[in-house]
Amino acid sequence: MAGFLLSKSNNKYRIIINCELVDTLIEELTPFAKFFSVTFLEKTNYVRASVESEPFSKSIFLKNNTFALSVEIEDDKKDITNTISLKEWSAANMILGNFYLSKNQAGKFRPLEINYDIQRVSFDKGCFRGQEIIARMKYLGVDRRRFCTIISKSEIKDEKHLKIIGESIKLKDSFICLSLIKKDFLEVLKEDASILII
Repeated sequence: MAGFLLSKSNNKYRIIINCELVDTLIEELTPFAKFFSVTFLEKTNYVRASVESEPFSKSIFLKNNTFALSVEIEDDKKDITNTISLKEWSAANMILGNFYLSKNQAGKFRPLEINYDIQRVSFDKGCFRGQEIIARMKYLGVDRRRFCTIISKSEIKDEKHLKIIGESIKLKDSFICLSLIKKDFLEVLKEDASILII
């Protein structure tokens, strides 16, 4: 229903989320909040996002062997230099296999279709809505598709063996997109020297 980041400070949790998904998230969580004496307060803060190289800070939420992504919540706007564009930030997230849902995508994907089963679902903790289906797919299902990041010299289009997830980004001379690819088609794509699959 929504992708978000959770930050804990002074025994309070703050959620970093696309503003157009706030109502969706609160609506989904409200039935459970009363059991834990939780209330929601919508606030607008500044989020400072960074692409880091080692040594990584404590605020990273996703990384690979080359770089990491981090966010910090600020109450006041800071004078920030050496910034990157939203397009570059989106591309860094895509390279790490991180997909942010938009309002028109909420409720349209199963977690395993958008990498959430790996990045956002815990199979060791309590119950959650949809747990049975998600767990069944992980432990008993046959997954014939793989969630991948594609970096290509030419724009990638939807086709029979490949479904684009979200939007493709053109950055410098390359196109970057997230996709679901049929596993038997992966090897065919990997033979193309102009395409990198992560």
